[in-house]
Amino acid sequence: MDRLEANRDYDCFCGNGIASEFVAGYILEKYNLGRTDMSPFKVAIVSDRQVSGYYYNSFENQFILRNIKPGLIMCEATENAKSLKSVGDIVADLTEMNLGSNDWIIAFGGGGVIDCASFAQSLYAGSAGLILVPTTLASMAESSIAGTALLNSGKYKDAAVSKVRPEAVFVDPSFLKTVPSKYRNNGYAPIIRLAVLMDITLMTSLADEGKDFREFLNRIYAARTKIERKNPELLNLGSEIAHAIEGYFRFMNYSDGQALALSLYSCMPEEGRAALGSIYAGLGLPTKLEGVAKSMIMKSLDSILDRKGEGPYNVVDYDDGKWAIKSLSKEEALQLFSGRLDLIC
Repeated sequence: MDRLEANRDYDCFCGNGIASEFVAGYILEKYNLGRTDMSPFKVAIVSDRQVSGYYYNSFENQFILRNIKPGLIMCEATENAKSLKSVGDIVADLTEMNLGSNDWIIAFGGGGVIDCASFAQSLYAGSAGLILVPTTLASMAESSIAGTALLNSGKYKDAAVSKVRPEAVFVDPSFLKTVPSKYRNNGYAPIIRLAVLMDITLMTSLADEGKDFREFLNRIYAARTKIERKNPELLNLGSEIAHAIEGYFRFMNYSDGQALALSLYSCMPEEGRAALGSIYAGLGLPTKLEGVAKSMIMKSLDSILDRKGEGPYNVVDYDDGKWAIKSLSKEEALQLFSGRLDLIC
């Protein structure tokens, strides 16, 4: 088990098999209780049907061996289920289990599970500790170190936000073997955004990330840290059109990764777009938005800007050979988005 260089104030570990071997031991070590008995503690594991179907028995076993039976809380992992209702259901289950400040909530799944479980932990009055065990590339690369949990509402993306601070993150690359292919490429877009903004070599490493996954994640985290120190708003590159696409389809037709990939493609300067298109072809990412007219996405963008207030609006754009934050009026922002949509519609 290796420690990741995530530049966060909590532990991030990486290694094949660590999720089913070291999470219970980590909790015991937090209280200097050795590695034999967890009976003084309660543990709630929040997961989805697919992940729990594959892995719950082996994950649970480390707690059974230490004299504790965890409670399993089921949570849908889809974007349209990532809502306050789902969080409310989790809080109700935590309350029923009577978790307290010495107890633990473990988010065991992809980004949707991590967001809902983390949001619930931030609201729950019992002050239980939080451990994240991501099972998808997107949740390993982004959700686990984001520092916030985001929820959707109806057609609106990221309508609710809460700050979160886990005690630890356990990244186990072996989980990636069972991620369905249609969800596998969902994790590529956030990494492509980091590559475009800070470290283009990440782009060429996507196809072979499994060769040294720890080193790959460290490079991802290093790129994110540099961007955060430079200007965290740069991490919003492509968000507006991506959110408009997801919201229009009510999170059904395009995954968040596919929507972001389309938006990033539209943001690229002409000289980089062809190369990015070739990379997308190899990764199974779309370059054309289908099933909707440009005018409908523009209407969604207009609504998104209205929700942010009267403006001006900060938008990330490529200007004079670099990515920069532009302060734009509503008319200027919509004109910029219209030009981008022309490239993908």
